[in-house]
Amino acid sequence: MTLPLRRCAVNLTWVAVCISFLSFIFVATAGAQGPSTQSRAAPPPKVRSVAKVRHASSWVANPNVNGKDSYLIVDASSGRELASDQPDSPRHPASLTKLMTLYLTFSALDSGRLSLGDALPVSVTAANAPPTKMGMQPGGTVVVRDAIMGLVTRSANDAAVLLGETLGGDEESFARMMTQKARQLGMSSTVFRNASGLPNREQVTTARDMAKLANALLRDFPHYYPVFSVQSYVYHGRPLDNHNHMLGNYPGADGLKTGYTAASGFNLVMSAIRDNRRLIGVVMGGDSPVQRDRLMAELMDRGFASAQAMNLSPWTSPRTPPSARYSAANFVPGSAIPVVQAVRAEQSVAPAVQPAAAVRVASAAATIENTTPPVGSWVIQVGSFADARSAQLALERATAILPDVIRAHGAATVDEVQMAQKTFHRARLTNLSQGEAIDGCKRLEQRKIYCSALQVTAWNTPGAR
Repeated sequence: MTLPLRRCAVNLTWVAVCISFLSFIFVATAGAQGPSTQSRAAPPPKVRSVAKVRHASSWVANPNVNGKDSYLIVDASSGRELASDQPDSPRHPASLTKLMTLYLTFSALDSGRLSLGDALPVSVTAANAPPTKMGMQPGGTVVVRDAIMGLVTRSANDAAVLLGETLGGDEESFARMMTQKARQLGMSSTVFRNASGLPNREQVTTARDMAKLANALLRDFPHYYPVFSVQSYVYHGRPLDNHNHMLGNYPGADGLKTGYTAASGFNLVMSAIRDNRRLIGVVMGGDSPVQRDRLMAELMDRGFASAQAMNLSPWTSPRTPPSARYSAANFVPGSAIPVVQAVRAEQSVAPAVQPAAAVRVASAAATIENTTPPVGSWVIQVGSFADARSAQLALERATAILPDVIRAHGAATVDEVQMAQKTFHRARLTNLSQGEAIDGCKRLEQRKIYCSALQVTAWNTPGAR
């Protein structure tokens, strides 16, 4: 090889080495600065999959659920279907979920696991629940009665979380309890994921399943069902108004619950009585509250007309089960119930004995002279019951424990009151001083007997409207 050719070969070799070296430096520098635009747009598939799973349950739409109207009208006595459209199509329940939360809470009341006066500790999770809410403080307490009525009226999400955590240990465990109870009630298409109905793509139900749940509440808890007709409840001086505007606007309507999320549309489960027939109606996926309520009213009107034409059997109210520890009158004063200030918390009932002669029974038709305490007097109330005999027995058990001085001053009375088209019988020891009422209730609580020491600030004649 000649000298010029050798020099050319050497130069080309050095050029190749330089190019390789510069390429290496460029790649190393780019790697140190971070991934390129192309690599950022395509992370490993496994990482993206995990991220999706983590967040899907709270905000990703469920492709199997649509927002179109779904409805069902059934006769409560026979279960006869009177009108329907897609009653078995999956829908998001929204706050209709709280009906199951209430079902399990009512069950806990009757089993003795909860008492109306129990003070429940408020967790940070419950206090931070999104609206609508009662407004709880973390580290504070809320009594069971207030939590229940917050669910019924304001549809409070913090109250739902509070009750769910109390009964299930945590909300996720409680949701599993809810789904299990749904299966026991024949709700085969329902899955619950939380206690409130807040958005979750996996939380689904159908109009038919919601009708089954409403019927179960009527059947299993007739003593609590009237709370669904309460249109406003005062909590810490603030009125909690019921979202169900069919109450007071549709003749015979006495419950149950509304619900809304962006994914669910406007939902409503209601029941009404007309001409001794009770219907249950479910509308899901409404465009607005007004459209939903109008559709429900039309469907219920048609349902009642069909029930009459079919000559369906009249509605017979279920008997109050022996396990019942309270009645709806224990939750909130009705139009015929005195406005009172509760001083002592309710406790569970335990047996005691006293002759029945010590108790006077009054009715709306009876003379009210002995059953109407003067304004400002104090009473010990030991419960409200579906029948006078149960009220009388409860009063006998309680008065047997009280000291003679309280029995001597007090007047044992059972009177009738009307609430939501139902009659209740209140068992009370009236005409007491404040000290006697509070001391007497303390003694009863020590024996695990339900009681409330009440100061009567306004009184309506039994049976008055």
